[in-house]
Amino acid sequence: MVFMDNFLGRQDLISKYKDNALLLYSLELRLQLEDIQSVASDALTDGNDDKKCDLVYIDEEEGLAIIAQGYHSQKDRNSAPANKACDLNTAVTWLFNEDIENLPLDIRAASIQLRQAINDGKIHTIQIWYVHNLPESKNVSDEMNAVKLSLMSALKSYTDNPKDINVISLEVGKETLNRWYKSSSVPILVNDPFEISTPNGGYQIVGDNWTSYMTAIPLTFLFDNYKKYKDDLFSSNIRGYLGSLNKKNNINNGIKRSVESTPSNFMIYNNGLTILVNNFEEVSIKNISVTGMSIVNGAQTTGAIGSVLNRPREDALVSVRFIKCDDPKILRDIIEFNNKQNVVASSDFRSTDEIQDNLRRQFNEIRSVVYLGGRRGGSEDKIKRYSNLIPHDLVAQCLSAFHQDPNTAYNRKKEIWENNTLYSSIFSEKTTARHMFFVYSLYQAIEKKKENLKLNKTNLSTTEQDIYEYLSVRGSTWVLLAAIASSMDNILNKPLRDLFDLKFKQEITFEEAVLIWEHPLETALPFVSSLLPAVKNGVKTKDVINNSVKDFKEKTASILKLLWATPGLKINFEEFSSRTETN
Repeated sequence: MVFMDNFLGRQDLISKYKDNALLLYSLELRLQLEDIQSVASDALTDGNDDKKCDLVYIDEEEGLAIIAQGYHSQKDRNSAPANKACDLNTAVTWLFNEDIENLPLDIRAASIQLRQAINDGKIHTIQIWYVHNLPESKNVSDEMNAVKLSLMSALKSYTDNPKDINVISLEVGKETLNRWYKSSSVPILVNDPFEISTPNGGYQIVGDNWTSYMTAIPLTFLFDNYKKYKDDLFSSNIRGYLGSLNKKNNINNGIKRSVESTPSNFMIYNNGLTILVNNFEEVSIKNISVTGMSIVNGAQTTGAIGSVLNRPREDALVSVRFIKCDDPKILRDIIEFNNKQNVVASSDFRSTDEIQDNLRRQFNEIRSVVYLGGRRGGSEDKIKRYSNLIPHDLVAQCLSAFHQDPNTAYNRKKEIWENNTLYSSIFSEKTTARHMFFVYSLYQAIEKKKENLKLNKTNLSTTEQDIYEYLSVRGSTWVLLAAIASSMDNILNKPLRDLFDLKFKQEITFEEAVLIWEHPLETALPFVSSLLPAVKNGVKTKDVINNSVKDFKEKTASILKLLWATPGLKINFEEFSSRTETN
């Protein structure tokens, strides 16, 4: 299988996550995540008592949750064990039905966040994955369907309209992983020839290194080919068909109603499709020949059309532009802008603004890290990964939290790039590459501490167990970042004019920067119980967050004052302070 060679080269995942590496790899492929390791920190639930649930990924901004179980066979087999798929029933029961207080720590935080997000109406799609490295089978598929029914039943306890949540079960084996891998690097996965009727004709537009054909095609063409190719039609789209929900304001359900009730008006009700092709040729006034097809914009329209009960009428049309392009850069831009056309002048365009240009230039002088500033990492080859990349989404979250807004860091990650006020609050003329380096190294120091505690969690002291329990709560890292930032004057034993002034004095490697944070962290972490109110029910309430951070600062201030006053103890803080610039 093509994907396997690439996966085996991902030692960054295999060496660190062992049996969970393939699970994370599949998540990265499907969602095109830039920094899978930061996602893994929250999403992985795998532990000694994980109740058959290895991963719970929640993205409230996208309305998506993924519950997954992984299996990696060391031998060639005809299929994966179906009982591992059945285990997901256990995961569903614990995540949705068990009393929170009875849940093991490994999945408690995930269950709290998932239940609350569903209660708040922030989740519209839940996917259940069984990820493995073997051929897919009917036995596993049958078990996955049973898990789907169990989840649909469990959702009745959390919403008056469980049908408002689209539940999808997926066996993610060799075949699916191979398709996902190809679609991540090959814009057009379906390469068959097509003869397409164009009842009203069309016209061609020629640009620099691209040619487009504008026309209208029958819905029957999309209906028939969606049945045949499914998600392979959307290889250049950032997501496949998300399904339809039986409620009034669901867009995909509205498309289906339009197909069924007003087919003759469908073309004027719908925005139309953009389809990348390898080639096209006008055969006659009312026919074109197309080779290869990937729907870069219109996955939801196509999926909705393909999901209606009865084949649409022959005279029902949808407007389409077919694009042939041989220029890789233009092709990437077509995919980028068509996939994100609803987000105008936000994260799509921040990469070209003066602030990000300036930050990229500054980061060029820091040899141990790479920062792309809104540009997608490895855009020439989507499988390429920078081992020393500072991901723009993640560092934006770090900056938001460090500058006293952990709520935005946790709950509004994408909005940071979309909202001018949020964006300018952390990305301005005051923001420097060295400050970002400083803040991001603190984040990684916290993550390193969390990882070490997890590796040794059977031998933790009472204090260490309290710290681990705090860090296991989702969103806790962002609140801790804010708390430590608020205490930086006490840590450095000097007044601070502006948190944006903080940076390391001389160039050091990123690994050295993470180590420098060790002593301030060791001193601060025993006081994280002060921050529990801010994360107990999600990082939501500003007053609760502020009061928790204030309490943390007050409690750490006394111990820091004592350490600075004790000659034998202050040496470590003197070293940190001497290496930190404050203006």
